[in-house]
Amino acid sequence: MAGQVKVNPAATTVPSNVIGKDIQLFTVDYINAVNGSAGPLGVQKAVIDSIQTTCTILAAGPLGNSNTEQTFMVEGSDPVVVATLQALIRTLGTHDSVDVSAATVTAKTLVIAV
Repeated sequence: MAGQVKVNPAATTVPSNVIGKDIQLFTVDYINAVNGSAGPLGVQKAVIDSIQTTCTILAAGPLGNSNTEQTFMVEGSDPVVVATLQALIRTLGTHDSVDVSAATVTAKTLVIAV
């Protein structure tokens, strides 16, 4: 008698069916603290607008590492090219008195610390 075989994804992959879309994670290292520039005309909003020209942000984490880093989760079937995002963010230069011309973007994997 033939039966149906249950197949599960590898335990180390992020299942897209939880959200219903493919996702990617990356961290922006602003290099400088950006917590003082969080308003609608601030550098954080400018960076978010730049990111959203290439993909849709599903979640933005809090600022970390002395307010110099922020991790984002975005949707899309094409991998977000971190070099493109990095170049876009760097073109902002000094925005609202915060220099992001040396900012870096690093692709991340989902890690849940215990």
